[in-house]
Amino acid sequence: MSDPIRSYLKDIKEIPLLTAQEEIDLARRIRKGDLKAKRQMTLSNLRLVINIAKRYSHLGVPLLDLIEEGNLGLMKGVIRYNPAKGYRFSTYGAWWIRQYITRAIANQGKTVRIPVYMTELLSKFKRITEELSQKLGRRPTVTELAKRMRLPVERIERLQELVTSSQTTSLETPVGEEGETEMIDLLQDETIPSPQEDITRFLQHERIAALLLKMNERERRVLTLRYGLDDGISRTLGETAKFFSITRERVRQIEAVAMRKLRVLIASEDTPNAGQPQAPAPASSSSAPRARAATRAKRVKARAGRARRNHR
Repeated sequence: MSDPIRSYLKDIKEIPLLTAQEEIDLARRIRKGDLKAKRQMTLSNLRLVINIAKRYSHLGVPLLDLIEEGNLGLMKGVIRYNPAKGYRFSTYGAWWIRQYITRAIANQGKTVRIPVYMTELLSKFKRITEELSQKLGRRPTVTELAKRMRLPVERIERLQELVTSSQTTSLETPVGEEGETEMIDLLQDETIPSPQEDITRFLQHERIAALLLKMNERERRVLTLRYGLDDGISRTLGETAKFFSITRERVRQIEAVAMRKLRVLIASEDTPNAGQPQAPAPASSSSAPRARAATRAKRVKARAGRARRNHR
């Protein structure tokens, strides 16, 4: 039996890609319920699913399963695509494809679920590991890393596990049931974010969604629309105001209040042992947790500000 992935690739390569105008025409027909247009849009973008799915095949879920999940995301994107927003379908559809793939990995895969608050710690761990490796001429021990980072040995061991779990495979690694197709055989698209980045984004989205449940309905909906938490498309102040039938200034006020609440929630979650009794700390270090939380809050505020400026 031939490698099913190679066969699938051969089949979809025969399907022509769409021009921007063809996408617009098909989208209009799809909105009117034209099933033939829906099928054509879907088939013409199957290569996009392959481009994305291949980058996740080392994270614990078989490539064919990832393709299947990605195709479901593609079909969702085809239904909801609106070219009037100014996006080509590949940009909008890729968001839905990655949503479905990352959800499948998080639910079924063997990859370690990395909480958002550990992202910066992992980055610091990798940097310090590299620095010590160059200084010592060898890989640093767990004890050396723990001393340098001022963390318990058990925490360092956990960080090592997380880093190891995210290592990628070689491009020559066989994929598919028959192993006849190599990773390098698959279609290339260097514009797609790395799987680790998307898994992190997915988990960030999951965490933010949980925190939003602690806000009232209007605040939650405003942030969802402004930052595209439902469909990846950020709405402007004007679009959000129109949705609620209120002024742009009122939207800005609601968003500001909601962001302050969100920063407090994130800071409280990220503070070690938040909500638990703490042993008295030396006066010289008692403000460290608050300082770290304040720094993180400032970063969140800065990112939010940049996002608002980019999407107005």
